Amino acid sequence: MDNNYLTVLALNKYIKSIISADQQLSSVKIQGEISNYRPHPSGHLYFTLKDENARISTIMFKSNANALTFKPENGMHVLIDGYVSVYEQTGNYQLYVNQMTLNGIGQLHEKFEALKSKLNQEGLFDATHKKKIPKFPSRIAVLSASQGAAVQDIVRTINLRFPFAYVVVFPIPVQGKDAYKQIIKVLKQVDQLKFKTIILSRGGGSIEDLWNFNEEELARCIYELKTPVITGIGHEIDFTIADFVADFRAVTPTAAAMAATPDYRDLQNNLNQQKVSLEYKFKQLIKSKEQQYEHLKNNYILNNPDMYYSNKMMHLDALNDSLNYYIQSFYSTNQNDLHNKQSLLKQIIDSKIKNNEFLLLNKMTKLDSISPLKIMSRGYSLIKKDNKIIRSSSDLKKDDLIDIQFSKDSIKAK
Repeated sequence: MDNNYLTVLALNKYIKSIISADQQLSSVKIQGEISNYRPHPSGHLYFTLKDENARISTIMFKSNANALTFKPENGMHVLIDGYVSVYEQTGNYQLYVNQMTLNGIGQLHEKFEALKSKLNQEGLFDATHKKKIPKFPSRIAVLSASQGAAVQDIVRTINLRFPFAYVVVFPIPVQGKDAYKQIIKVLKQVDQLKFKTIILSRGGGSIEDLWNFNEEELARCIYELKTPVITGIGHEIDFTIADFVADFRAVTPTAAAMAATPDYRDLQNNLNQQKVSLEYKFKQLIKSKEQQYEHLKNNYILNNPDMYYSNKMMHLDALNDSLNYYIQSFYSTNQNDLHNKQSLLKQIIDSKIKNNEFLLLNKMTKLDSISPLKIMSRGYSLIKKDNKIIRSSSDLKKDDLIDIQFSKDSIKAK
């Protein structure tokens, strides 16, 4: 083989070394639009970065892709920090991405998604916190631009659908720097005025035009209101943070007016249908009662009441006879049983008395046998001094006064 010829791999490596040595290509900042987006199961992201005149193959490895704060999609305009190198196997040069952020409008989308995720995690969008929209509101507050087409559509729609509602328009700025602060101020004031429903609306526009309705402070204000809030902001495809936190999101301002009110024509039609239904039911009820009346009018018992009462009297007599029989039977049975129990009780009492008399006599005999008087009747006597029995001569001295107790009498001695 001629050593003057290089392999394809060697050529690609050489080209790669030249490109890698170029300081301008080792760190580039480039903007463009994502197309042909192909996320790989490995986590690497493959896509083409393009503008109106050119395109370049691009790759973002998983380690860098994990740091993204948004999900890339075709059509997104992005800002990329990276470097240019050559893939040796194919010889293609491509852009390797270190960092990627959304460009311009894309940055607003990124901010929108971040706030949406934050408030959602806090529970501000939960259905359990949303207030019920009144079916028949007597007073409706409309917050919108004073001269906008949106507010005119809302008022006209409410008047057509439910002219019984009292509608008050509160003008607010719907775009411009810090317009949301004035919206918050008006919302808090209206919330104190006891309206049944608040409609917050504006016509369509770009994301920049609608941005005041994506402010966190406004979202928290809507969440804390006591009055139910319906939003009708932009067109059907437009979503704002205010829509997510509101009690009801309508796709357009006109739809918001429809969500806030019933259509009285539908109510009238329903009322007419209910009237027809009730009339039919009353006719059926009257007809049924007439049939029952005819049936009762021809009833044999009602036409012959004596027969009815005769049968009842005979049945009552039969019941009375049965009751007397059961009373007599019960009395006889219990009378015999009572006599038997009285005889048994007398036997038990007599036996108890005899036993007690025997025991008493026995105890009296024993008591008499040990009585001091019984002993003294046999010639014994008791000598006492100061009412104390003398048991020994040592208990006495000369000239002591003593009492001598015999069985029948006593004397005093010295």
